[in-house]
Amino acid sequence: MIRKEIFQELKKAITDLDDDKVAALVQECMDAGVTTLDVIVKGLAPGLTVIGDEYARNDRFMSDLMISGQIMNDAIEKMLPTGDVVASIEHRKPGEHVMVIGTVEGDLHNIGKRIVSAFFSGAGIKSIDIGEDKPASAFVEAIKKYKPTIVGASAIIGPVTPYCGVIHKAMVDAGVRDDVIYITGGWGMTPEWCDEVGADTYGENAFVALDRVQAILKGNARRWRDRVKKK
Repeated sequence: MIRKEIFQELKKAITDLDDDKVAALVQECMDAGVTTLDVIVKGLAPGLTVIGDEYARNDRFMSDLMISGQIMNDAIEKMLPTGDVVASIEHRKPGEHVMVIGTVEGDLHNIGKRIVSAFFSGAGIKSIDIGEDKPASAFVEAIKKYKPTIVGASAIIGPVTPYCGVIHKAMVDAGVRDDVIYITGGWGMTPEWCDEVGADTYGENAFVALDRVQAILKGNARRWRDRVKKK
């Protein structure tokens, strides 16, 4: 099967919630030497996007979102085993980047976070997902444990988005804020909002999040500390 057809089959398998088919196709991609990023960007993510759009139109149930998210997570684990990621972090080479990502306290959403994590992993940035409904202390603990370059906070529910500022303050208080690039993701975020909560940047979707972080890593975009003059 040529790659374009594999990606189309993957997209359909995701939308059909066919976990066995997804697993088989992912294995076929791995055997054929298809890159993890291509599998995610061209096969898995488009299928999740379809389900998300259908859910927004009330054509899907919340359970469909949860099942598709788990299928996506299983596929990513197959390509990038978490245990291997954690082990490789302990022996990483100079210059290799790691991201810690989690959903903020009060928010249980995980699909968007999983997609972002997958995109970063596919681009060569090792990703450690600490889960959902996480307090600021959990982010700080993960920073101390894994020593990441990037910290991502997902906040989809409007009322909890200010918690991103709580995470920023916790990192400052712990003396680790300047060690990381802090990125947020969710609804209604703007450059001005990032300045208010102490984030270096934000992403409306996984593509944008990866592009903006890479721009900061390359020195082509300013971080929060360089944008905001502290009084």
